[in-house]
Amino acid sequence: MYLKLSVRNARRSFADYLLYVAAMTLLLAVAEVSNCMAIVGELAGFQVISLPLLIAVIQIVLAGYMDTFMLKQRAKEFANYLLLGMGKKRLTRLFLWEVLLIGFCCYLAGTAAGFAVYGFWYFREPLHEMKHWGFLYGKSMFYTFMSFCLMETVCSFRLKRRLNRLQIRELMYEKNRSQGVKDTGNYKKWGRIFCLCFMCFIGCVCGIVFLPEAYIVYPVSVAAIPLLLSVFAFYQWAFGCLYAQRKMKSLKIYQKDMLYITAHFTSDVKTTAIVNAVFCICFLFSACSFVTGMLMLQPEFQLFDTAVRQWMGMSQISICIVFLVIYFSILSLQQIIEVRQNAKSSRIMYCMGKSSRQIERLVNRQTAVKLIAPMIMALLILLFCLPLLNGKMNFILPASMGNILYKLTGAFGACMILFYSCYFGIVSAMSRRYINSSV
Repeated sequence: MYLKLSVRNARRSFADYLLYVAAMTLLLAVAEVSNCMAIVGELAGFQVISLPLLIAVIQIVLAGYMDTFMLKQRAKEFANYLLLGMGKKRLTRLFLWEVLLIGFCCYLAGTAAGFAVYGFWYFREPLHEMKHWGFLYGKSMFYTFMSFCLMETVCSFRLKRRLNRLQIRELMYEKNRSQGVKDTGNYKKWGRIFCLCFMCFIGCVCGIVFLPEAYIVYPVSVAAIPLLLSVFAFYQWAFGCLYAQRKMKSLKIYQKDMLYITAHFTSDVKTTAIVNAVFCICFLFSACSFVTGMLMLQPEFQLFDTAVRQWMGMSQISICIVFLVIYFSILSLQQIIEVRQNAKSSRIMYCMGKSSRQIERLVNRQTAVKLIAPMIMALLILLFCLPLLNGKMNFILPASMGNILYKLTGAFGACMILFYSCYFGIVSAMSRRYINSSV
C-alpha cells in the first residue's frame, strides 16, 4: 500500500522532477561523451581522466542540491505518512528508491544521447581495428555507471542522514525555511572599486594585444585577478544601488510591477550579489571553454595533431555544457523554490484583482530577469575585450580564419539562446502550475 501510494504521488509530482530529470540527463550525456573520449584517448597514448572526475564531482553537488529541493516540496506529504503510522526507516527507503529509479532512467537516456553525440563527431573517421560500436558503448556505459553509482551513493547517504534527523514538526515547515533578510553596506565604495578593477583588467587586455610577444606573459598571468574583483564589485555596487533606490521610494519604482521585482532582488542584497557574481564567472568560463573548443576543432588550426585537437576540442565543449547546466539549473531551481514559497503573495494579488494570467506574466518577467542578471557583467566584458582580442587573433591566425573570434562568440550566443529558451520554458510551465494551484 505504501509503495503504491508513493508511486502515485511521484507521478503527481512529475512536474517537480522535470528540472531534475533534464539536468541529470544532460550531465550524464556529457559524462558518456567524456568517457568515450577517455577510452579512445588511452589508445592514442594519453590519459584523459580529469574531465570525467570533474563531471562526477559536479553531479554530486548538483544532485544533492536538487534532492534537497525535492525533500522541501514533499516534506508535508512525508509528515502525513509519519502521522499515519509509517516508520521513518520505511519512509526513507521509499523516497531513496524513488530518487534512484528516476536517476536510473536519466542514466539510460543520458548514456544513449551521449553515445549518439559522440558517434556523430567521431565515427565519421576510422577508429582502431579492435574498437567497434558495441565494445566502446559497453565500456563507456560501465564507466558512466560507476560515476552514477558514486553520485547516488553519496547523495543517498546525505539525504538519509537528513531525513533521519527531521521530526514531524520540522517536516511540516521544511518547505518554507529560508534565510533572513540582510542589509548592505555603502554601495558607492563598491562602485569605485569596480571602476578601478575594470580599468586594470582592460589595461591587461590591451597589454596582451599590443605588447611584444616576450612581455605578453606578464599581463596574462595577472589578468584573472582584476577580472574576478571587478565582477564581484560590480554586483555589489549594482544591487546596492538598486536597494538604495528602493529605500528612496522613487515614484518610478511603483510603475508596472517594478516594486515587486525590485523587492525580490533586494530582500537579501549581499547574498544576491555574491550569487550573481559566481554565476557570472561560471558564464565567462563557459564562453571561454566553448570558444577554445571550437577553435581546436577548426581544420586550419594545426597547432596539434588531429587526435589531440579533437580530444581537446570536445573536452572544452563538454566543460562549456557542464557550466551552462550548472548556471541554468541552479538559477531555475532557485526561482521555482521562490515561486512555491511566495504562494501566499500570489493569493493576495489574486484577491486584489490581478488575474492568474497577469500573475503568470509577472512571474515570467521575474524569471527572465533572474536568468539574465548574471550575464550583464559578462556582456560588458565581452563588449570591451572582443574587438581587441579579435584583432590580435586575425594577426596570428591564417587569413582563412579571419574574424574567427566573432563567429565563435556568435555561435556561443546561439547556444545560450537555446539553453535559455529551454530552461525558461520549463520554469514557466512549473510556475504556472504552482500559481494555478495557489489561486
